[in-house]
Amino acid sequence: MECSTVREGISATLDGEDPGVPVAELEAHVEGCADCAAWQEAAAGITRLARLAPVGEPPVVPDRVYARVAAKPGVDRLRWALVLVAVCQFSVVVSQLLMPMPGITGAAHGGHLQHETAAFNFAIAVGLLFVAARPYRARTQLPLLLSFAGVLVFLSIVDVLGGQVGWYRLSGHVPLLLGVLCTILLGFGRWRAPEPGSHVHEDADTFVASADAEPSRPKRRPRTDRHQPPAAKRVA
Repeated sequence: MECSTVREGISATLDGEDPGVPVAELEAHVEGCADCAAWQEAAAGITRLARLAPVGEPPVVPDRVYARVAAKPGVDRLRWALVLVAVCQFSVVVSQLLMPMPGITGAAHGGHLQHETAAFNFAIAVGLLFVAARPYRARTQLPLLLSFAGVLVFLSIVDVLGGQVGWYRLSGHVPLLLGVLCTILLGFGRWRAPEPGSHVHEDADTFVASADAEPSRPKRRPRTDRHQPPAAKRVA
């Protein structure tokens, strides 16, 4: 039996693994090989040191990092604001379904168009709650929110100039506009919430959170029996 095979078996035994060869053969080889006996003694000593070594002290975190973390209440305030806006949006849905809307002409109360509007406002409220729960996903909701808010503002201006809508009805759009503003701040402003897996790196006296690029897949090594332990080489 080669010394390299014996030493791999000894190492596996010290780690509590299958040596891959009969233990009696290992012991017989060690008794007749001074080099392997010395190697076994040294390996056993290193293993004991590794198991009994004291745990190192945790890394020291600069005070500026704690200050940066403590300076993030703005994110929480925006999230609570979104929750409040979503509740207001739900109240708009209830008012659309249960109460007539003054200032609307040419539309019967309880009509299908009003039900569609209530359903869409309900979906908007759910989207705002999603952003409040996952602020790092705020930008995913912006295409829908911005397009809806932009068209709504334009049409509201046209209706106001034409005298087709009252201020009571327009006041129901305020929660939506506030929700869009909070979403923009969470997605792009200095209150931007960090994404999972992002790192804080130091740039002068500021710390900026940035997401890692897509991790590259590790290259698979070609399968070979050259460096496999004895337990892997053993044929069943």
